[in-house]
This record gives sequence, structure tokens and C-alpha cells, in this order.
Amino acid sequence: MTKKLTVILAALALAASVSGQCSSPVSRPEIRSLSPEDRARFFQAANKLRENGELARLSKMHVDNADTIHGHPVFLAFHRVFSNDFALALNKVDPGVPVPYWDWSLDATDPASSAIFTDDFCGGNGAGPQNCVQSGPFANWQMTVENQHCLARKFNQGDKIAPFWPPEALLSMQQTCTQYGALSSGIENGCHGAVHLGISGDMSTMFAPNDPFFFLHHLMIDKLWYDWQLMGPESRFQMYDNVNYQDPPVSPEDVIPGYPNMRVKDALDPRNGLCYVYVDSGSGAATKRLMEEINKQSASAPANGTPAPPSASPGLAPTPGQPSPAGAGAPATPPSIANAASLAGNGIPSADSAAQLNALTNNVSKLSGNNGAVATASAALHGQQMNFLQNAILNGLSGNGAMDMASALINRHHRFLRRHVAAVLRREENEGEVKGLSLDQILTGVAGGLLGKDGLVGHLVNGLGHVVQVLPQGLAKTLQAVGSIAETAVSDVFDILKLPKVDISKIPEQERQIPYVAEIPDWWYAHNNLNATYAAQLRQQVHDMIDGYNRIPGYVSPAVIHYAAKKYGTN
Repeated sequence: MTKKLTVILAALALAASVSGQCSSPVSRPEIRSLSPEDRARFFQAANKLRENGELARLSKMHVDNADTIHGHPVFLAFHRVFSNDFALALNKVDPGVPVPYWDWSLDATDPASSAIFTDDFCGGNGAGPQNCVQSGPFANWQMTVENQHCLARKFNQGDKIAPFWPPEALLSMQQTCTQYGALSSGIENGCHGAVHLGISGDMSTMFAPNDPFFFLHHLMIDKLWYDWQLMGPESRFQMYDNVNYQDPPVSPEDVIPGYPNMRVKDALDPRNGLCYVYVDSGSGAATKRLMEEINKQSASAPANGTPAPPSASPGLAPTPGQPSPAGAGAPATPPSIANAASLAGNGIPSADSAAQLNALTNNVSKLSGNNGAVATASAALHGQQMNFLQNAILNGLSGNGAMDMASALINRHHRFLRRHVAAVLRREENEGEVKGLSLDQILTGVAGGLLGKDGLVGHLVNGLGHVVQVLPQGLAKTLQAVGSIAETAVSDVFDILKLPKVDISKIPEQERQIPYVAEIPDWWYAHNNLNATYAAQLRQQVHDMIDGYNRIPGYVSPAVIHYAAKKYGTN
């Protein structure tokens, strides 16, 4: 009877996938929300996949398609179908078995101390000369892909695991990205690798699916995509593009590697064809609650928690903590000029940042005399004008077939760019100011910078540059203006996460801080067709964000609250 039921369920699942219809999507919970009995069912079903060869089949498929599924736009789509293949295989051996994900962002502060690495869950670090897993439900597993060996784990900091991306960074990325490719590349170059390399052993290889941790992790990756889709359901469940990748144009009609009967379009909306949804762990809701509190404390932060661009003003906009200029024509001190220039020149050009840089230019033009203040102000302005022009050109190069400098200059901020190109040229003529660039130098630099052997086009083709921002620029600066976080907000986070409350003030200061995320070695990026330069930029932006949050009095990350409740809380 059981075998017959399994066949019927498999047929129904296949029919739902082909037809695109799903009347009752299956819910996928966070693994710690499962009852001990359901957790045991999941582990037992996973063990049956090892015994019947299904786990080896999945591992081999991942190895065989490694070059096409990493570093390309299909990354998220493939792993959605691949993880669902695992779920279907589980249901063949135990119909109705729950298929959970692991929200590792809640363990970001100290991953190795998580309950997930205890014998009640997935077991811990490997041991012995081969780093074999010797505890938990997967103890002493023998694997056959790519060769005969024990299931291995080797934490990347001895008995510890380097910190993962915290919930704040994940939410910021989801809120900033407006295109599929930007999100996919941000995940793949950012948070994805930290978990693989943190656990390591089999998890740091292309046969990582040997370890069920692979699927717990990639189901979380899939949830990040799903949650992002829910932020714009009218368009994002149909969205698929190659933004931030060096691939030729892509289409939802593309076949998914390893699945000749599946097209990308079949994977875009899991609520229908693949027939599942995710149950939130609480980390997203908890982070949004804290962002609401931050928005109340900072007039410069909009409702979605990401920073607003510098607003237009008739004069220099003061940086938080800096006094405003004394008057329209009063000389400004070099720090004020430099700070205002930094505000004006950051990021992809917008109407607000253009107006801000115009205001800065007007202010600098009123300075007189040949002195250090003038030279410093001129140098700051010159640098920001050049930065703004470079960003404008980069912005004009985004999208398919848009590598056209004329389009960047004519269609994007035309009059503004003309003005500031002229301003850069005039610097060479003005005595007492920092020498600028000649027209010939600019034209030569542009030609070399775009088309030369080490030029921008070559960098883009070889994956050494990126176009679309996936984390909010200037967030750390915005956070500097935030007042203290109300205790009620922190209390609400405990409630949202369903954790025992802890007096945070009694926890050592070092443990209340969000730690920096792990630095991933270059070999990982080469092995996965990824972009080490881009990844380093992402990591620096995450660190800047972490600094901003750690400076806010009373702010406690959901990851820190989760860690503190488990370490210091009482049931």
C-alpha cells in the first residue's frame, strides 16, 4: 500500500509541475520549528536517500553541471529545482515528510554554537585525519561521490565557524535589488559561500549535496529569493535577467541544466508549478521591527529602511555632527567641504545627487584666496566630479548592449554632465587651484579606460567589475544620525522570535556587537566562476553597515538576540 501511495503522490507532483497548477502548496518550515518527531522523520528519510542511491544521483548531477550552474544567472533557478528534486525524493521514501530550511542568519554571530550542530539536529564538526562526521543522524556515513570517503566536515576556524551575513544585511540586499540578476549575483558572491566554507569538508566541494546541510542551506537561499519575490509579486514572479552577470541575454524559456524537461519559467513561481511556500522563521519580521524603530529615530531614512539620497539644498548639506556653513558666501572649512563632497558624489547619479553636487560647486566657486582651504575644497570637488562622471558612465553601460558612452552622456543627466566636464577642464586654467585634466587627457583616458587592454569593457567581460549595486550606499552614514533604540523594540524582537527574554545590558559588550562577516578565499571564487573583486566590495559594504548598527545605542541584532537567548536565557 505504501509503495502504491508513493507512486500516486509522485505522479500527482509531476502532473502539478507540468500543468503549473497547485491547489494546496506545501509549507516548508525552519528546521528548529519542527517537533522532535518530524525532525527524526526528516533525518531518517535523508538516510534512506543515501542508502537507495538518490543522494549520490543528486551529488553527481551537481558535479556534472558545476560550470553552468555557478557564476551564471541560472544559479537561483537551478538550485530551486534541484532542492525541490531532493524534496520529491524524500517524499518518495516517506510521503508527507516535512522538508525544512535552516535560517543561518539567526546563527550569524557564532554559527558553531547553534543547536543545529548538536546531535539532536545535524551533528557537529568532523574528527580524525579524514574529518569524518562522527555524531548526530549522519554519523559514519560513507559516500561514493566523487570517490569512496566518509562524510566530512572541517569548520573553517578550528572548532568555530566564521560569522555569516546577519539578517540586516540580507534584508538590505532584498530591499535594494530591483532586478533578478542583481539579487542572484549578490547572494552568490556574498552570503552563499560563507556557509559552504564555514562548514567545509564535503560542503566546500562540488559534491556538497553529500551532506544534507547543503539542502538546508540552499532551501534558505531559495527562501531569500522567494521573500524578495513577495516584495514585488506583480512582476518578480516572472522576472529573470542577466543583470550583473557577463552572460549573453537570457530567457525564461531557457532549459535548466540537468533537467531537460524543465524551463526557467517553470521555476519562477514555486507557489504554482513546484507547489510549495515558506514559513518565516521570524528573522525577517524581527529585523523589520527594528528598522521601523530606526526610521522613527532618523529623519533621513525612508520607510523601507534603506537610506535616502542626499537631498537638494541651496547650499552645502551638513554631515551629521557638522555645523552648517555660516553664510552663502562664507568660506567653509576643509572638513565641511570634503564631507559635503562625499555626500554629493556617492553612488549612481540621481536628480538629488546632481543637485547636491551643483550646490557644492556653487559654494566652492565663492571661495577666494590662494590658501590651503581653497586647495582642499577644490581637490574635494574635483575628485567628486570625476567620481560622479565615472559613475554616470558605468550607469550608462548597464543592461544588454548598452556599452555606449554617447548614450551615457546624452541620455543621462545631459546638461549636468556637460557642466561638470567643463568644470574639470577649467581647473587647468585657474591659478591656485588643483591642476585638472586636459581635453586630450580625458579623451585618451576614456578610450583607454573603456577599450584598452586593462579597460572597463575588458574588466566587465572578464568578470572583474560590476554595474548594479546590491547593498544600499551610504547606509552607515545614515545610521550615524539614529538615536537610541527603545527597549520595547528589543523586547518585541524576543517575542517575534519566540525566545526567552534576557537582560541585554548584562551581556558582555563584545557579545552584543554584530561581528564582521568572513573573508572568503579567492580560490572559492575561481572554483565557482565568481567575482572576487565584486565580493570584496560587497563584504566591505556589509562591514560598513555592521559598524553603523553597532554604533546605535541600544540596538541589538536579531542574530545577537538569538545567540544571547540561547546562551543566557532560561526556559
